Amino acid sequence: MKACSRSMSSRAKSRRGFTLIELIVVLMILVGLAGMIVPAVADMVARTHTATAARNISEVANAVARYEVQYLSYPTRLDSLSDNATLAAAGTWDQAPEGVTATVTLTADTADALANAGVNSLAVHTDGQDSATFTQSATFVTPADTNVVYGLTVAQQQSFGLEATGVAGKYVVFGVGGQNTAIGKTMTTAPVHFPESAAENLNTSYGRFLAVFQITDGTDALERAKLVAVYAPEGASQGDELAEYFEIVSDR
Repeated sequence: MKACSRSMSSRAKSRRGFTLIELIVVLMILVGLAGMIVPAVADMVARTHTATAARNISEVANAVARYEVQYLSYPTRLDSLSDNATLAAAGTWDQAPEGVTATVTLTADTADALANAGVNSLAVHTDGQDSATFTQSATFVTPADTNVVYGLTVAQQQSFGLEATGVAGKYVVFGVGGQNTAIGKTMTTAPVHFPESAAENLNTSYGRFLAVFQITDGTDALERAKLVAVYAPEGASQGDELAEYFEIVSDR
């Protein structure tokens, strides 16, 4: 009986739970692992974001360039991003993407330069629509009708690497949205750029990539506007996105 009692007592001891010290040790190990895993996950998300943005900039630029070669014009029905007062009063979307703050008033000659390049119809946002579901809009205007479009300030031209000194009104910016005529021809769909900050969601910030067109030589209107660059909505170039990617990698 004594042997049996000792055996039962031994089994009871073997089944008892962790001591407080053992639990603290386990928790400390888990906290340490979390401290290593969470930054790694955050870095992975940031790397994925920048790598995807860099790839999409390249793909959009290539799709627009291929369209121009195949059809001898640029895609039309690009997003106007216009802040024209008449259009805004009629209930149109008038929020410029981050990094694009200048407005350019088109003349008859610069509107013709865009039309001669094939950009003869611009899509307009309507109230209540977010920038990612722009294809729901059925409102279109010509560059001459919209009159005021978004462009780049002199400082932005310099920061984007387009000009050493910069000339106001030389470049205009349109969004490569879901209704542009390259869809189904040289691109399957217009990619959406997802911002790093949740506050800059697609209901508050423009989510398409931006096509920058040169419309003057600094003084006179070009006979035909030309695409000079594609950027992410915050104004980042492919080089900017790649530089950020490798900065994240090197910081690890």
